[in-house]
Amino acid sequence: MKGFTLVELLVGMLLGLVAAAAMTALVRVGVAAWERAGAEAERALEIAAAADQLARDLRVAGYDPTEAGIGGLTVTARDRVEITADLDGNGVIDPTSEERIGYRVAATSRSLQRVVGAQTLPILAEVSAFMLAYRGADGGALDPDAAATAADARVVGFTLTTTDPDRARPLHVAGGVRLLNRDAF
Repeated sequence: MKGFTLVELLVGMLLGLVAAAAMTALVRVGVAAWERAGAEAERALEIAAAADQLARDLRVAGYDPTEAGIGGLTVTARDRVEITADLDGNGVIDPTSEERIGYRVAATSRSLQRVVGAQTLPILAEVSAFMLAYRGADGGALDPDAAATAADARVVGFTLTTTDPDRARPLHVAGGVRLLNRDAF
């Protein structure tokens, strides 16, 4: 008689189950890698967006269409900066508007915060380092703690580092901005 015996049928089913389990494991590994890549890409976009926002705000520092003596940088430190610009052209800085913007990292939440007037907006989470450097017209480094740095700075450099508990390595971004509303080099 031709056909399968019960033992052959059971062995065939077992081999099919092993193949299905192997295929499921392979698909699961592929999906996990795809999700990790997506999360890393999203994190890279978040840090790039934060760096771009900081750069845009620094570029307008000191905008003073009425020549009222707007300073541009009112706070210079290694880990925070405050920027002023007369955006509405009335010769006065409105401290409750986007004419006064600050950046700092909150110690408790480890988020980079954009302080607009009295409103605090977290723009990047899990920041492990935020450092600023200031350079003068000659390109030389300025001491952030010196009183003259706010007036003498022509370039502001920054580095941002984020960490994620699920990632083995941190993400870094560095940039620099020439202050457009200052004397040329």
